[in-house]
Amino acid sequence: MKNLSKKMLCVMLSILLALQLGAFSFAVDNEEEDVIGERTYNISSPYDGIDWDNINQYKASLHSHTDASDADQTIAESVKSHYDLGYQILAISDHAVIGVPWDQVPQTVPIYRFFKYSRTGMRDPVVLSSEEREQIINGTYESAARDALGEQLGYDLGGMMEVTGACEANGATPINDCHINTFNCQSVQAKMGVYGDFETVVEDCDKEGGFSFLDHVGEYVGRNPEDQERVYEPYYANKFANIFLDYESCVAFDVNSTRYDSLIWDEILKLTVPNGRNVPGIAFSDSHGLDGNDWAFTMMLMPELTYDAFEACMRSGAWFSVGRVDTFYLGDDFDGHGNLPPAVSRVDVNQETNTISFEGGEFNNVQWISDGKIIAEGADLTSIDLNAYEDVLGCYVRFQITGPGGILYSQPFVTMAEGVDYPTDIYLTFDVSMFLRLFVDMFNATFGHGIIATLIKKGLWNHIW
Repeated sequence: MKNLSKKMLCVMLSILLALQLGAFSFAVDNEEEDVIGERTYNISSPYDGIDWDNINQYKASLHSHTDASDADQTIAESVKSHYDLGYQILAISDHAVIGVPWDQVPQTVPIYRFFKYSRTGMRDPVVLSSEEREQIINGTYESAARDALGEQLGYDLGGMMEVTGACEANGATPINDCHINTFNCQSVQAKMGVYGDFETVVEDCDKEGGFSFLDHVGEYVGRNPEDQERVYEPYYANKFANIFLDYESCVAFDVNSTRYDSLIWDEILKLTVPNGRNVPGIAFSDSHGLDGNDWAFTMMLMPELTYDAFEACMRSGAWFSVGRVDTFYLGDDFDGHGNLPPAVSRVDVNQETNTISFEGGEFNNVQWISDGKIIAEGADLTSIDLNAYEDVLGCYVRFQITGPGGILYSQPFVTMAEGVDYPTDIYLTFDVSMFLRLFVDMFNATFGHGIIATLIKKGLWNHIW
């Protein structure tokens, strides 16, 4: 009997040991192997210093319009619509009009409203009441849509922060819109636009101590499929790379408004990163009506909902850009409205193993991009070992994730390898825009923005102006 018991005990112990060894073997097989390559990378992350367990992500609309310039939605309608859509930060940035508190009428520029008379009707701007403004800011304004979205997301959305002092500078320009979103700059009020001149506005904003980002630059290159080859003409990348290298106050580049925005962004990064400047990408709706207020936005990583935290975040690049559409990567017919957008909850950089990884949800595909090329792609490819891609990896890598709700772009991670040279050919560009700026300044000084100037500009609009 004792021998039988001993035998049974030995069998049980053997089975347990086998199970443990099998489990250990399974764990080893599934553990991500560290690829041993020839290069050691110094990875610089725009998310360095983020405490992912305690940081907040705030949904922000940083560029949209009202009938204070050329849209058909009023200020009151825009604010209430963004509140319903779950935004927690809103900066209205009308053409050449500096944003003010939502219960005040900004100083409008009649010529811009006249250009789009079919939208504005030259009506008196409608703003919030002081009571409505206070309720929206503190989160007590009644909104069934906001409450439902908060319940779906699993957290209270709270109030919506009012960002004043924003403006779409360079007014309105001929042929293509060459606009710059500025914050805390007074000199851009009522300024007429100049085709191709991004530089002057950025410089003026910098001198005033404000900050800026470049809007829908893909429109300057071209909107049509046949324009794609222009993306790779060195002129464009050099033009914008010089702006970012000269002015730290120009904090970001639009990556989602037009077909080739993100492609130009990649071309710029190849020039700026080796020269010490990582250029963040940003997304916004640029909406002119209620139906466009949720086309694109940023998820800003901030410890608290204050303006100081907002400006610090803008200057650091610590956010994710989200678009409901991306005509280049998702196709012309894709529309992510009605679904939760892709989201990222954590980013990890391991310098010892040269790996970058992230956690998130609401996505079904991951693309890792370096030097404008997709170097890795997969549904579950949430981690990348740089040593596995030494032959195709450039000076940076970024990831973008897509799902039923749209596309999310990370900021670029600098991936400069020790002992590797990253040559860049940067040259200064010269534009006819410098002459046009002088002409427009002389015109404005002579005729101002009166009725005669308005009629002349209206006649020339979309022809030579």
